[in-house]
Amino acid sequence: MLDFGWVWAGALAGQIMAFLGAEVIKIETRSRLDYMRLGPPIVGDQPDPEQQPMFHNINRGKLSFSVDFRTDEGRGLILDLVERCDVVVENFSPGVLERCGLDYDQLRARRPDVVMLSLSAGGHSGPLRDMRGYASTIAAYSGLDSLAGYPGEEPLGIQQSYPDPNASLHGLVGILAGLHRRELTGEGDHIDMSQLAAGMATAGEAMAALDLFGAQEGTLGNEGPGDELVHDCFRCAGADNWVAVEVADEAELACLAAVVGLGAADVGDVERVIEALARWCEDRDHIEAMEALQAGGVAAGAVTTAEDRFNNPHYRARNAYIETEHPVIGWEVVYGEPWQWPNTPGVEIERAPLLGEANEYVVCELIGRSPGDYAALVERKIIY
Repeated sequence: MLDFGWVWAGALAGQIMAFLGAEVIKIETRSRLDYMRLGPPIVGDQPDPEQQPMFHNINRGKLSFSVDFRTDEGRGLILDLVERCDVVVENFSPGVLERCGLDYDQLRARRPDVVMLSLSAGGHSGPLRDMRGYASTIAAYSGLDSLAGYPGEEPLGIQQSYPDPNASLHGLVGILAGLHRRELTGEGDHIDMSQLAAGMATAGEAMAALDLFGAQEGTLGNEGPGDELVHDCFRCAGADNWVAVEVADEAELACLAAVVGLGAADVGDVERVIEALARWCEDRDHIEAMEALQAGGVAAGAVTTAEDRFNNPHYRARNAYIETEHPVIGWEVVYGEPWQWPNTPGVEIERAPLLGEANEYVVCELIGRSPGDYAALVERKIIY
């Protein structure tokens, strides 16, 4: 797989393909580094593209090929390489790869059955074709931000880069569907995907409410969009500890009442149960409150901090976080694969690559150039 993916939205699809066993080659260039390689160093005080933990998390298991593909020779190397690739992923603005001579038509000429995913903000057609976008702008324009805030007040926005992984996971489904289609027909495909559309797909309830009832949904705070009896976060002991609780029906409300010490006569009074729950939570640790509620048959989840998650026995048992050794910063914790394979050994995933670490392997072994050719490319800074 050839991975032009930038930052999070473009890079995550390639990482999951690596988790599934694909050999993923990340195309990089020193003239314009992936933003995930930028930022303050972990060790020392000098900028270093090898020290960014987010890059290490999102690009685990990939190979890095650093090439100046704006040049004719660099472009030629990419076209030679695509002959050996089943999938190409890119999330540049429309027209970028076309100007480099590396758009879908050029790649298909060298690999007719290639499956290519283009993951731009608005897609490659329509009035917003040339929209520049990051997660914050996608969250705003797709409508997600309009639903996040205190009830009846101005939107606060979702305050997280959720549109990036959301778009990438939608794109991954497109890749797998494209590969399946190729198995059936022998034909490749160009998947033109809009990150805006992927964001809108997660706000479907608001769209349905407007279409069916003419209702304009706004900020809900912690309230649920349905008819849940309880749907809120409750403060627990400590400076800023909370537990989220949801109760769907009267049977679950009876379980909640029992946990917080109310009798059967109180079950019919939802507000009384909620008030009792709030008092009950105030004296309890948020993790302990969650465990007690869960034990009593109530859906509850502690609002966990990074420390909570790092020390969580369930996450540790399932290797949600693992240790890898990076040659620049040493041992570090990165997130693991979200699934397990009980009946197969799975795939051993390596650390994230150093910039250009696989250059010689790609040029000499995959493309088939001689060591002398490789040295000349390095000298002319086509490969660097």
